[in-house]
Amino acid sequence: MSKLRILALMAMMALLVWGASGCSESSGVTGETEVAIDDYDGMDMDKSNGGLTMTDETADFGDAYFEETAYLYEDADAEDPLEDVDPELVSEVADYEVELVDSDPADPARPTITVVRLLWGQLDGDVADIDDGFDEVLDWSGMLRVDRGIAVVRRVILFERPWDSLVRPRIDRHTAAWISHTGPHYDGLLVEIIEPAVQPDASGELPPANVLHLSTPQISLDIPMSEVDGLDETYPVDDFGNALSIEGHYLSDVDLCPKGFLSGVWVADPLVDAEGEVVADGYFKGRWMSIWGRVKGLLRGRYGVNDMGENVFFGKYVARNGQFRGLLSGTYGPTGEPGHGAFEGRWINEAETVVGVLGGRYVRIEDRPGGFFAGRWATLCDLEAVESIE
Repeated sequence: MSKLRILALMAMMALLVWGASGCSESSGVTGETEVAIDDYDGMDMDKSNGGLTMTDETADFGDAYFEETAYLYEDADAEDPLEDVDPELVSEVADYEVELVDSDPADPARPTITVVRLLWGQLDGDVADIDDGFDEVLDWSGMLRVDRGIAVVRRVILFERPWDSLVRPRIDRHTAAWISHTGPHYDGLLVEIIEPAVQPDASGELPPANVLHLSTPQISLDIPMSEVDGLDETYPVDDFGNALSIEGHYLSDVDLCPKGFLSGVWVADPLVDAEGEVVADGYFKGRWMSIWGRVKGLLRGRYGVNDMGENVFFGKYVARNGQFRGLLSGTYGPTGEPGHGAFEGRWINEAETVVGVLGGRYVRIEDRPGGFFAGRWATLCDLEAVESIE
């Protein structure tokens, strides 16, 4: 048995124990773990787990950032994406979702469902400025289209209604279109793409590969749908911090093997110890979300260079009420574009068992306020998702 499969079985056992212990999201901490507030301003990249402990936290880490930015995530529900479409199409979408769960994964007639998260605008914009008035806006109105299948918008992200909206009525079942304008921050969508299985024609030939087409005034992309699962890319479009971020996950058995998305701030903020030595270069804070974009928890930590010269990060993942979920650790580093980078890591539970992996991209451009990260996470039992992140 491969090492990866052994880890996957261990993760499944850990998840069963984890679930049995309770993962309440009520207003108070319900676990029996000691409640403590770790010193996030006293972290050290050379300490085990950066000095963080496997303890519960107060709700929202006791950090005003999470309370002040909660509405950015809670107000992301899309208007019914099929409200003005033929009811038969609504039923068809539901049938495909049921078929995906009930059918054999090896069945060639099984549909493929991919969840895509799009963000566009000044990804590293200062969250504190999002409600400030601004004179200049960038028009990102555009569309997403697939050659075959159904595109369903499940959530809108930071749309400023009524100026931003989905285009109604829909153009067709293959297309999702929107009107969006950004200032010092970003907008986005969470889109479910359903591809019915294709059959060969009379000569035995299959149709051409299905392609995702994305277009805005700033950028146009054509990506084979086979490459969208595991996609995690950021495309800068100008010198002012505007960019397009795309992340994709196949929808599979998310009840048994959960997976989803991450996003938040990635800020340069050197941490100096009593001897004047820099022990961390910056911090990150953000949300841990389900594959449907629902907030499931919070994460917080720091990143920097250890004594071995490695770029490392450490953090803690908790439920929204502060209940401990895991300790995060990993590495990060720059990519080709100035100010852009990638991170990759894992998280462990109270038994010090590796439960899953996480990875993504960050933007931190010198001389610009704020900072940003977005990525994906997956539990070890979903081998395909894990391999797409690692």
